[in-house]
Amino acid sequence: MTPIDFFWASVRSHSHADAAIEVAEDGRIVHRLDYEALARQVNAAACAFQQLSSRRRPRVVLASRNSIAMLVCILATYQCRGVLIPLTPKNPQAELRQQIEVARPDLIALDDSAGALASGQAVPVVRIGHEAGGAPLFEPALAMDRSPDIEEASGEDIFALKFTGGSSGRPKAVLQSARCLNTMIASLMRVYELSEMDRFLISPPMTHGAGTFVVPVLAAGGCLVIMDGAKADPLLDAMSRHEVTCAWVPPTLLYQLLDRQASRPRPLARLRNLLYGGAGATLERLHQARALLGPVVGVTYGLTEAPTIIAGMPGRASAIDANLGSAGRSGPLTRLAVMGQGNRLCAPHELGEIVARGDLLMSGYLDMPAETEAAMSGGWLRTGDVGYLDDRGYLFIKGRSKDVVISGGFNVYPSDVEDALAQHDDVAESVVFGIPDAHWGERVEAAVELKQGRHVTVEALREHAREKLGAVRTPKAIHIVAQLPRNSLGKVQKRQLRDELIQKFSRP
Repeated sequence: MTPIDFFWASVRSHSHADAAIEVAEDGRIVHRLDYEALARQVNAAACAFQQLSSRRRPRVVLASRNSIAMLVCILATYQCRGVLIPLTPKNPQAELRQQIEVARPDLIALDDSAGALASGQAVPVVRIGHEAGGAPLFEPALAMDRSPDIEEASGEDIFALKFTGGSSGRPKAVLQSARCLNTMIASLMRVYELSEMDRFLISPPMTHGAGTFVVPVLAAGGCLVIMDGAKADPLLDAMSRHEVTCAWVPPTLLYQLLDRQASRPRPLARLRNLLYGGAGATLERLHQARALLGPVVGVTYGLTEAPTIIAGMPGRASAIDANLGSAGRSGPLTRLAVMGQGNRLCAPHELGEIVARGDLLMSGYLDMPAETEAAMSGGWLRTGDVGYLDDRGYLFIKGRSKDVVISGGFNVYPSDVEDALAQHDDVAESVVFGIPDAHWGERVEAAVELKQGRHVTVEALREHAREKLGAVRTPKAIHIVAQLPRNSLGKVQKRQLRDELIQKFSRP
């Protein structure tokens, strides 16, 4: 069993149903494919990948904006039992080229958003784009009457290579096997109750979190609604116009959707799973979401090393107050625990490092045995996140272990301070971190982005935090910034911000 087998089951049972529609920013459908037509494209592209690379199971770097053509490339790589290596075109060119060097691909597929990567490559390059009518266009052109030469694969064969945080400046590539991906697909289908009635909107890059839902939605017989990096208003309009039932977004985009929906409400009657992941969301925003949209905001928790569904919670579970702010329960095929000192498993409500084990876990890091051994301990994946499980098995994450601020001997969890700041009417989003300090060891500081058109003094924010948290956890300094720094996926770059502020404001 490999990831593409899920897709072929739906081709047989839903051949003439919509598999994917591509939507422009103004909401128009520019192209659509049913399952049968998508299957033909996938077979043809898989055959082309094999011929161009001279490999039955090629390693394929894919760098593209969201599109049906990108979807075809993802599925085609799985179809020829190759190794998918997705890269985000908006990342710096030097970083992308270094990742390609580490991955050692047999083939590179890219569109105009990553066109500069084509120069200087020693392997064949496939250019993907669109004709005027929106149909996928490949150069060299696909031979639509050809099928790939399929080589069977085992559960431990590697099917994806995905990059995560580097080590000593070298890109760290996570090896995901058929076992890992099959576990993720089956778990996502079950936790979020995906079905043929679902229309799943994908707007954040398919190279990361949103893309993990591609095969699960198709496996359920649903339809992918593909947009490319649209902002909040076009996304809400598309969700209403195309009767979207599910979507996955990072918290920053979730907040923007809530602000725009509050300003100009759209009918979203079919929405049932507006999922967020990649970082935590504040309680204030989750209450706002439930008031605006009803119980539809769910959550995913995972790492590249154990993708997307270490834990999760469907939107309907947000109707229960006790669940808000939780990362949900353990994925159905994954064991989740919290580990204390001496590798002791913690009791309910006891803080420790979040760990996981089971078939969802990676096979290791490419060519990094020491880093692989450090990440795995007795079969457990050490996530580096701090949190606790309540007595119902719901996971609550306090933050990264290395981000905990120890100030005057007290542990201060950034998420607690960020939750308090979010309760101020003028705050859009905040980031809390520790700065080295000769007196406190570390002092708590925060950077705050205000809502559009709002104004507030630093002292007013500090007084608000002091009332909510007490003196120890109140930031010693608050920096109001025009915009928090974010990466190409919309995730706030906490470490970059902290380093910049240390350099700018550090004092003996």
